[in-house]
Amino acid sequence: MKRLTSYLIFLALLLMACSPSRPRGILSKQKMTDVLVDFHLAQGMAEAQGDNSEVTRYKFIQAVFKKHRITEAVFDSSMIYYSGRAEEFTHIYDNVVTRVQAQAERMGLELSQANQDKFAKLTNEGDTANIWLGKDFACVAATPVQCIYSFTMKADSTFRAGDSFIWRFQTLFVGRSMNNEAIALLNFYYDTDTVASVTDLLRNSPKNELHYSPGKTLDSLNLRSITGYIYLPIVKGADQPKPLLISEMQLIRMHKEKPVEVAPAPIVSDSTEVDTVPEKKGERLTPLQVRESQPKERKIHITKENPNPIHPERGIPQRNRRR
Repeated sequence: MKRLTSYLIFLALLLMACSPSRPRGILSKQKMTDVLVDFHLAQGMAEAQGDNSEVTRYKFIQAVFKKHRITEAVFDSSMIYYSGRAEEFTHIYDNVVTRVQAQAERMGLELSQANQDKFAKLTNEGDTANIWLGKDFACVAATPVQCIYSFTMKADSTFRAGDSFIWRFQTLFVGRSMNNEAIALLNFYYDTDTVASVTDLLRNSPKNELHYSPGKTLDSLNLRSITGYIYLPIVKGADQPKPLLISEMQLIRMHKEKPVEVAPAPIVSDSTEVDTVPEKKGERLTPLQVRESQPKERKIHITKENPNPIHPERGIPQRNRRR
C-alpha cells in the first residue's frame, strides 16, 4: 500500500513537472483579468467624454498600464499568449465581461448609449432578430495562427428569401501602430451557387457594422449559409499591427417587408340615363347614329300663373293703393 501511495505521488509530481508553465513575462490569469477590466472601463470613459480620437483612447490605455505597472509590450505578449489558448481565454473574458458590466453600471458608463441602441434588446425571434450564436468576444493577433477570426452559420426555417443582415461588433486595438488595420468580410451563399460579399476596413472606430441587402437578382433566392471573417494582416518590419479585441458581436436578420394589398376600388355607375346606340364590333356608325347616341337634354316646360292677368275686355286691373 505504501508503494502504491509513493508511486501515485511520484506520478503526480512528474505530471506537474511536465505540464507547460507560463512563460516568463506573461501575466497571470488573475492579473490579465484585472488589466482587461480597467482596459475596457478606460475605453468607456474616453467615449463618455465625447472625444473618440485615437490619441485620447491611447492616453487612457497608457494610464491603465501605469496603474498596473506593466509595459505595453508585456500586455501585447500576454494577449497573444492567451488568445491562442481558447479555454483559458474564454474563462478570463467571461470574468472580464461580468466585472465590466457591474462596474460600468456603478460608474454610469455606456448606459445612455445602450438605451439609444435600437438593436440592444433584440431577441432571436421576430421579423427583426439577433440570430448570433457564436461567442461574444474574440482576439486576433499578427501571427500566422491567430490572424483570422471566422464563423459559419447555416440558414434554417426562420430565414426567408430577401432577408437583409447587419453584422455588428466593437473592436479595439490594444496599442498604437502605423499598421493597425484589419479587414472584415461577409459571404452569403445562395441555392444557385451564387455568392454575394460585403467587406469593410477596420481601423480605430470602436463600433463597426457591415450591412447587406440582396439585389433584385437575389431577393427571390433561398439563402443556404453565411460566413464571416476578420483578418489582421501580417506586415513586414518591426511595426506589426497590435492585437485586436472583438466584442459585443451581433448578427441582425431583417425580413423583407410584404407588399400591402390594396382592395380594388368599387365601380360607381352614373345614375343618369343616356340613350346610346350600341356599337357592333367592326361596324362604323353613321353620322345620324352618332348624333342620336349623344346624351339628350330633357327640358321641362313650367308655366307660371300671372297673379294679375290682363283681360282686354276688362281693362287694366287696378293696383291696391297704399293707405
